[in-house]
Amino acid sequence: MITDPCVLNPGELRHRIQIQRPEPTLGETFGQRNTSWTQIHQTWAKIEGIGSAAYKRAFKDNALASQSTDIVTIRWPGASITIKAGMRVIFGSNIFLIQAVDNVQHRNRVVLLACMQVDSDSN
Repeated sequence: MITDPCVLNPGELRHRIQIQRPEPTLGETFGQRNTSWTQIHQTWAKIEGIGSAAYKRAFKDNALASQSTDIVTIRWPGASITIKAGMRVIFGSNIFLIQAVDNVQHRNRVVLLACMQVDSDSN
């Protein structure tokens, strides 16, 4: 059975996430620039490991995504919101750095985010 990659099962979107972009701030701490994070979007998502079929289809030969640990699937957020590598996804106390972004078939329906988990809860 062939499935349309631009169709999402709403029951799979069970993780409430925030997407944040970095905002450089003035000053330095221990020789590194200070960065604050601004929330640009909040939505429901599906978070799964990189063994998923969607990951293999979208990011198979993508060098930027090669160190990713998870794939986050969301609905397209609209033309007013641009999601790029270097932004981050927050899910509870888990932080994922976005490595690569795929607007599936450029149809503005489903967006896949190849992410590397950089911080997690202690559970």
